[in-house]
Amino acid sequence: MRTRLGALLLLALLLPACDKGAPQYGGSTPADNPVAVYGECAYCHTELAASMVNTGGHGSLAIKCTVCHQNLEPDDPGPGHATVPECLDCHTSQQTHFDPAAGTPNECLVCHTPHGSPNLLLVDTFIVTTQGTEVPITFTNLDGLADGSFASVSDPGSGVCEVCHTDTLYYRSDGLGEPHFGFPCFTCHTHAEAFAPTE
Repeated sequence: MRTRLGALLLLALLLPACDKGAPQYGGSTPADNPVAVYGECAYCHTELAASMVNTGGHGSLAIKCTVCHQNLEPDDPGPGHATVPECLDCHTSQQTHFDPAAGTPNECLVCHTPHGSPNLLLVDTFIVTTQGTEVPITFTNLDGLADGSFASVSDPGSGVCEVCHTDTLYYRSDGLGEPHFGFPCFTCHTHAEAFAPTE
């Protein structure tokens, strides 16, 4: 009898937690608690929600999951229960390199991750290069030629721009190539122009 009563009590406590976020996290809540920040989605998507809390989420906007992922099957969580939007649904003016190897409408995901990153500008911690190699990425400043930036000083070929470059004259993945200015790459190679040099 006590076991059944305990189970019912536990069920009564858990059921409200699966309806728009646990009520015990209303009002003043710990900012590092995934459920407090992302509500009921964090119960199943625990690892993803924890990563988003640690890295600031999508572009540090602190937006809730449902802003991007519309619920297709209310009260029926599981595979396919929410929409998976394309980056271009919101970022209509951005362009990427033409990369047929990407083979996806979300070419943005070659370099970026939508769910938060310790790197700037949601640059993923790993990039699969045009040669098919997965390379770790640290992108923590916009200085240009600097460690943790577009081109690395101490480890040539490992900067976020360099890792894919094989045919360029400057800053190639093999660590070779001519020096080419030291200021931020986007000064002349803008994201909106798919990083092509300005004329």
